[in-house]
Amino acid sequence: MTALPVTLASVMAVLTVWVIHNLRGWPRPSRSGSGHALPHVSILVPARDEEHNIVRCLESLLRQEYPSFEVICLDDGSKDRTPQLLAELQLRYPKLRVLEGADLPEGWVGKCFACHRLSEAADGRWLLFTDADTVHDPDMLAAHLRTALAREAGLLTGFPRVISRHALGWLTLPMLFFVIALHLPLRRVEGARDPRFTAAHGAFMLYRRDVYDRIGGHAAFRGALVEDMEMARAVKAAGEALVLCDITERTGCEMYRHPAQIWDGFAKNLFPGLGRSTPLLAGLLLFYTLFYIAPLPAAAVLLPLGERPAALAFLAVFLLGALQKAAVDRHFRVPGPWFLLVPASFTVLVLLAVRSWFLAFRGRDYVWKGRRYTP
Repeated sequence: MTALPVTLASVMAVLTVWVIHNLRGWPRPSRSGSGHALPHVSILVPARDEEHNIVRCLESLLRQEYPSFEVICLDDGSKDRTPQLLAELQLRYPKLRVLEGADLPEGWVGKCFACHRLSEAADGRWLLFTDADTVHDPDMLAAHLRTALAREAGLLTGFPRVISRHALGWLTLPMLFFVIALHLPLRRVEGARDPRFTAAHGAFMLYRRDVYDRIGGHAAFRGALVEDMEMARAVKAAGEALVLCDITERTGCEMYRHPAQIWDGFAKNLFPGLGRSTPLLAGLLLFYTLFYIAPLPAAAVLLPLGERPAALAFLAVFLLGALQKAAVDRHFRVPGPWFLLVPASFTVLVLLAVRSWFLAFRGRDYVWKGRRYTP
């Protein structure tokens, strides 16, 4: 009875060392000058039905302490008060340019088309694509440009600090950090050209303009549901450096304001983000169940049955998983004791992954912000 839990505990001990070591390979922005002159930057923001976020986002971008930049926002057919709020912001901030959305052409995903049009209007030597639900510290742009220049990046990307007003958000969104720290050798993201070692977040994509043009821009990925990952792989394939940076100190994101949005957002991104590989998904679900979901319930069942050694071994597996999550949460500024709920976090993640797979397998459309996309 004790062989399985002891084996799991031994593997988890190794994984705990790995996760803590791997976090050291996640670079943070430079606090000193790069020795390069800071170039002109275009900050590009697609917005669709963002009345709750757009003012906070754009004001934080327009207040950047940076010598030369422009901010361009495209209203992508919003049905809420976003257009009115943009008009008010333009009166207060002459630096802000606003573009009106156009009908979505055949074969395009909405965000890709919006970003494509923004890129056509931009004149910066660097392009920062960032989402309308983000908020930024005043030194964000300077810190990340210095880092990109110092590391000779073609693309600098990062996962923003989690902002959430509901429990489901805190259970799921910090898992993005954890899953990457668990599975991806972070030093290989920047150090290897192999596209398998790739991670990116569409809420923060800082491209050197010539690299963006060389990979074809968003036009080359017009039908991609997970365009951030595909474009990041293309940057690597072009021989340019991809830098996955810890941006949580200066950039936050309230990705899903309402719990229901999590089900739609993850359904759109999870299975496509795994390369639509059913065997890979099945292997991950088995791994997560064995190591993160089942151990605590198993300990609770076995202890009253008198199987104390096995129960304690399963408890050790749970505690090591919680320790891993605590290390990642602390690194990325996730507040509170959510790491203690790591079995619940993985359970929700598994359910989201199965739903994403089911929609793709059945050919059901993904729905996001009023638009339907066929898998």
